[in-house]
Amino acid sequence: MVVAALLICVATGTSFLSLFASRLSVTQQAIAAFGLSAAACLNAWVGYKLASKRPIAQHTIESYSRLDLRGWNPVLLAPAAGIGEEILFRGALQTLLGVWLSSALFVLAHTKAYRFNGLNRRVLFQAAGLFAVSLVLGAIAHFTGLVVAIVVHTVIDITGLYTVRHVTSRSLMPNNSSKPTPLRGAA
Repeated sequence: MVVAALLICVATGTSFLSLFASRLSVTQQAIAAFGLSAAACLNAWVGYKLASKRPIAQHTIESYSRLDLRGWNPVLLAPAAGIGEEILFRGALQTLLGVWLSSALFVLAHTKAYRFNGLNRRVLFQAAGLFAVSLVLGAIAHFTGLVVAIVVHTVIDITGLYTVRHVTSRSLMPNNSSKPTPLRGAA
């Protein structure tokens, strides 16, 4: 995704480093990243507690439980998405296409991970949720800078992956598979 962002920068004559410009100082960005990440984690936890028994939440957990989430893998996997997706969707595409279209593309990029294999209630709810998250990340990038959006996205993903690991390890899910898929073929 970073390569795609670099290609977009080259094609549009935009400096890659300019994607990381912010009106905030480094200290202000760090404070914003910490506060927004904490708020995102709290929101995710409350959301999961309220929806954990619903089929949509179960489907999301099943989708991500295909990953090898043992040990430090959630911490190692999350930055790949947080960094790559934010640089591409918020840094390169949002500046060209705007927040609405870049958010629609963000949802499309997640069709395989969320197994959007038809148009039904589950797909619509998950796509709407992803779209909303993308809009929020777009606002964060716009008002505080891309680095803050990268940190928040990464923390959201770490929290989500550890939640999936916790739920699947405790066998709280029906049809819990005890053998995860290796990283190379997952997601």
